[in-house]
Amino acid sequence: MKEQLKLKLIPNVALLLAKVINSSLSLAVQGAERVNKLLAGDKSIIFAPWHGQLWLPSYHLRNQGYVALASQSRDGEYISRLLQKLGWDVVRGSTSRGGARSLLKLVKKLRQGNHIAITPDGPRGPIHQVKPGVVYLAQKTDSIIIPIGVSYTRKKVFGSWDRFWLPAPFSKAALVYGAGLEIKEDKLSTLEIEKYQKLLGQKINQAGQAAEKMLGD
Repeated sequence: MKEQLKLKLIPNVALLLAKVINSSLSLAVQGAERVNKLLAGDKSIIFAPWHGQLWLPSYHLRNQGYVALASQSRDGEYISRLLQKLGWDVVRGSTSRGGARSLLKLVKKLRQGNHIAITPDGPRGPIHQVKPGVVYLAQKTDSIIIPIGVSYTRKKVFGSWDRFWLPAPFSKAALVYGAGLEIKEDKLSTLEIEKYQKLLGQKINQAGQAAEKMLGD
């Protein structure tokens, strides 16, 4: 009973916190026009922020019916319930634990024309190291990966593996949609997959640096 109470209480508290904090932010967004053009096209999009920086993107992209990947852990259950309250469709699993099944579900979602979000260094890290699952998804579905970077003038950095960022209320925030990454090859060697992993990591970091520049950090 205690666990069931926590499963109901924690996502509701997190939802309230998300609404209060994010509505107080002075937010600047870069790259939205380019993304809107892609959304109007015939390709699916894979949004890709770092795990520790998903607070703002998950709220900013809310209520669009997009699909998110949440791990099968207890923390993943809390995140899944919060995302659903924010209007996300959620696939449970990861690119490691239960990976094959969740990847196949995401492939199906993308081929049906859905847009998804995945944290390419989740659910357990290492921090800021892209795993191959997102490359596989883009290559198999001819989707466009959009790296996302964020920055805040004031934030709390937690001691978790992902160094999770929580913005301070009434701080300035920036969200940058970076240049898209497309994978044209029908088949990829291990070295080619690693090349794209590195390239995507660089693009996410570049988007983060652009967000910092917007705020003058």
